[in-house]
Amino acid sequence: MWTFENTDFFRVIEGRATRIASSFTPKRVRHTVSVAPLKSVAISPFSFPFNNVLRIREALKLQVLPYAAAGGMELFPSLLDKTARGSSGVAWFVPTGELENVTAPMTQVENRVWPAPLPLVSKVEGEGVTFWLDEGSICSMLWRGGAPVLYRWKPRGERELKENTDENTDEARPAPFTLESERSWYEAYCKSKGEETGKIFTLDATQPSALAQFSEIVRESLKLCPWIGDVNLSRSAFDNALVLERAVRSLSRVASWLLVMGLFVLSGNGLRYYEARRSIDELRERSSELYRSTFDPSRTGRIPDPLGLALSKIAELRGDAGEGRLINEVFADLGDIFEQNPSMDVTLDSVRYNLEGIDYTGSAPDMETAQEFRRAWVERANAGPLNLQNAPGVGYRFDLSVKW
Repeated sequence: MWTFENTDFFRVIEGRATRIASSFTPKRVRHTVSVAPLKSVAISPFSFPFNNVLRIREALKLQVLPYAAAGGMELFPSLLDKTARGSSGVAWFVPTGELENVTAPMTQVENRVWPAPLPLVSKVEGEGVTFWLDEGSICSMLWRGGAPVLYRWKPRGERELKENTDENTDEARPAPFTLESERSWYEAYCKSKGEETGKIFTLDATQPSALAQFSEIVRESLKLCPWIGDVNLSRSAFDNALVLERAVRSLSRVASWLLVMGLFVLSGNGLRYYEARRSIDELRERSSELYRSTFDPSRTGRIPDPLGLALSKIAELRGDAGEGRLINEVFADLGDIFEQNPSMDVTLDSVRYNLEGIDYTGSAPDMETAQEFRRAWVERANAGPLNLQNAPGVGYRFDLSVKW
């Protein structure tokens, strides 16, 4: 991840990268930034109802297609604002040949390319003009609302000769480009737009004392406009970013298909659960109807335990109604036993009920606990002897048969 603290800065002079000596020196360099006085840069704002970089780039290419049909121009979008509903920012248009003249530092880390006046925005607080002066260039950038709107480059101390003029005459040698002439140009430009020029800041890169403040200026600019850290007018780096985004989009499509498949599986399980519940309800209703038609036709309403009631009726018909016990009564006794003996650590693995009694299979940590469980049943019914077996890791496993 790019951060100011692990970045070293270079300035480009005649295509060569020279380190900027400043008060801040990173302990471990993970990234470099080349500050380049690019000669031909166009800036265009954009706003779209989407925030995908690939889609933004394609939409911008369609907008400039009539003007760049011959190719030779690179496009770099920078997002200034990004929300779920859309995005806005600026697009940088740079000739391909311009970028080929920018040499990266001789390092093994990622290098970014910034237009030279870009990181100076904090000195004008997002409103005004930032100037970068070096041995042969005067490049500047006009800012409005914390966003760049115009970039300009001129050769320092030179001015091209007019066509069809004699180089030996004084008329063919107008005044050279200077900082004062460029300031005057911006004042006239802003006046034609009905705007104030705003603050003006100049950094002369030929002065070591000025470059000593550069890192602190960059730090403050990143606080004011964090999006500057994502600017990179480097074709190779942008291609890598596009490849990464395409990979992320492909993975997103796979994840979407997996999600859809998961929803189908979940829906199928839901349908099976619904069918199982309906089958159980139908079975309960058929059991209730069978009990009514067989034993009690006059009974209405819900029958909570048709099987237990049917067994009770069968016991009455056999003449042993006094000996049999309903299953709900048996479990009520079982609940009372555990409630009266809360410290009794008994685990019941299986319970088998019939009209004549109930059989338990379970485990206990020791023999005394298993005997305690048996004594609790002796007070309520005819409890048979315990069948105990030593079970490593559990204690004792037991079988107990209780008869009515």
